[in-house]
Amino acid sequence: MQKIIDIITPEDFKTQFPRFSPVYLVNWTEGTVYFLGQIVYYNNLFYECIVPSTDNPPTITESWQLINQNVLNFTQDSDIINAFNEAWVNFNQGLFPDKKTATLVFLYLTAHYLTVDFNNALGVNGFGLMTSKSVGSVSVGYSIPPWINNNPTLSMYATTPYGVKYATMIKPYLTGNIFVERGRITFA
Repeated sequence: MQKIIDIITPEDFKTQFPRFSPVYLVNWTEGTVYFLGQIVYYNNLFYECIVPSTDNPPTITESWQLINQNVLNFTQDSDIINAFNEAWVNFNQGLFPDKKTATLVFLYLTAHYLTVDFNNALGVNGFGLMTSKSVGSVSVGYSIPPWINNNPTLSMYATTPYGVKYATMIKPYLTGNIFVERGRITFA
């Protein structure tokens, strides 16, 4: 099987996670129709569409307005590629029966590392998933299965929802069957 790291693209990631946060940086592309409120990146500047739909370049002020944004507020292809490289360090493609399964699992591991990178960049110091939250008299709590939390290899993935999903996806491939068979040794 060909190495996933050699064939996977940021577009594969975007297809699997179309609503990833922070949102993807959209570079303006000629011939594409953009809609009211869409933000595009063009010539190192950000523009917001101010008409119902347009295929005009962002420099046409009847269709676009210049806005103040920063590329660091968006997920860029380079962020995804960096997360691919981080995920590859801890990924064993040989565990999976086919390319489709391996690719799906690899994308979830990538999403985990990308989320960790963004949280680190934002200075989010919380380590782990929130286990309870309350507002007034309403309270919600979540827990992580003990088989993840108590496993020294998998517990590091309990820091993001993507990591927990990755751990649940690889669990069947980490569990094997052991058969004991009675035998004897013969000497010649």
